[in-house]
Amino acid sequence: MTASPNTTKKLSVRQRWLLLGTIVLALLCAGYWWYTGLIWEEKEIDLGYSKEAKQNDFLAAEIFLRKHGVQATTVKNLSLLDNHSWRNIKLGAQDTIVIINGYKTLTQERYDSLYEWIENGGTLITSTQNPFIGTHTEEEDLLLNDFGIELTPEEKESDTRDPFEKLADELEDAVEGNSGEDEDEPEQTPAPEATAAEPAADSTTENKKNSAEQKSKKDQTERSKDYYRCSLKEAPTEIDFAGDDKPLRFDFSNTRPFIYYNYAAPADEAPSPTDDSETPNSESATAEQEENSTADANAEEAIAKSNGTEEKQHHVDERREHLASFDVGEGSVTVTSDNYIWTNQRVDCHDHAYGLWQLVNPKGRVWFLVNQDAPSLAALLWRHASYGVLAALIALALWLWAKSLRFGPVLAIEQTGRRSLAEHIYASAMLLWRKQEHPQLLQLLRREILDRINEQHPNLSQAAQSSQVEFLQEL
Repeated sequence: MTASPNTTKKLSVRQRWLLLGTIVLALLCAGYWWYTGLIWEEKEIDLGYSKEAKQNDFLAAEIFLRKHGVQATTVKNLSLLDNHSWRNIKLGAQDTIVIINGYKTLTQERYDSLYEWIENGGTLITSTQNPFIGTHTEEEDLLLNDFGIELTPEEKESDTRDPFEKLADELEDAVEGNSGEDEDEPEQTPAPEATAAEPAADSTTENKKNSAEQKSKKDQTERSKDYYRCSLKEAPTEIDFAGDDKPLRFDFSNTRPFIYYNYAAPADEAPSPTDDSETPNSESATAEQEENSTADANAEEAIAKSNGTEEKQHHVDERREHLASFDVGEGSVTVTSDNYIWTNQRVDCHDHAYGLWQLVNPKGRVWFLVNQDAPSLAALLWRHASYGVLAALIALALWLWAKSLRFGPVLAIEQTGRRSLAEHIYASAMLLWRKQEHPQLLQLLRREILDRINEQHPNLSQAAQSSQVEFLQEL
């Protein structure tokens, strides 16, 4: 028996270094190609609102205030107005309360406690907006009535469409709005016989048309991504703030203004004579002006008495506003037509964030109280679909009546038929068993078994009893 030669051959030291150098060179070439051919790009991917932002609509306003050294908290109820504390955090005398959806929800007890807190230095910011109640109820807001504020009635020309339909129409206008300019221009159709000046006119028209198209495309591309979110197509409401050179701009386009009846017009808004003849130096003109004013006053008073109401002067006692601020003791009350301007979607629009910073008291905590006391589902269904609810109730009553049982016991239909022989045998056996006649049943059963064994093993009966028992045991 001979040993088989070794087929594996070891590499020499030189070959090993050559293989290692080749691998290192290949890695260096691949790294150089990756470094020179790779283009580094940074992209910002919007992942949408976080879970905390979806649960809290005023999270952005809270973060904005905290960055400026003011603590902010959102509470989704009005329990703070009752206990003046929330989760062991007491309501401070210099805190700020921003009530969301608080229109027509303050009870007399809550309002008295809140008014006392304001007089001691608190700051309140409320609004005339509450989508859960609306203007169909006859309830009155205690706070607004106390300050002479009333929500303006709905106008017939106001847009009462659904918000989603309104947004769809706005998007459609944005897409198709630029084509309207081109459609309004008359089409230039050349005449059958063109002169030398007509080609120049056609080229000028085409240039104007091309420039208009380019301008419309440029305007469409230059629109901010917040064009619809911040309602940039609507003119913002400018409000003068003390200490600011320029008025602040707010987006109150989604809400109606309120009427402030206790407004007193400044001296520069008072009516002035426009006729040169009606000067204080002319006694006749003055007398005539006094007579005319007295007659007008008497006429207005007679009209008011005939209507049963006292009409207010729009230029003296009534004014439509979106924001009004009042000093109450050491605190202040601010009424707006829309407190949703400080939500996550709109707090960065226009001057909303800066306006919030101007209204709150930076010496205390800011509380956003979100009222979520909405009507029940049954109340909403009855309010908006009363006929449908009635029809459903009638249908339910008819269905129950159709499925209900008649009076009296249920009549069972007996089925008559002949019993089988096995049922008779079983009944006889059960009768004997109940009457303690079971030995007879066992005797009959043993006799039947022995008869079958004798048929199959006829010689078994001649054997001894012990042999029969052993044989039966084996079986």
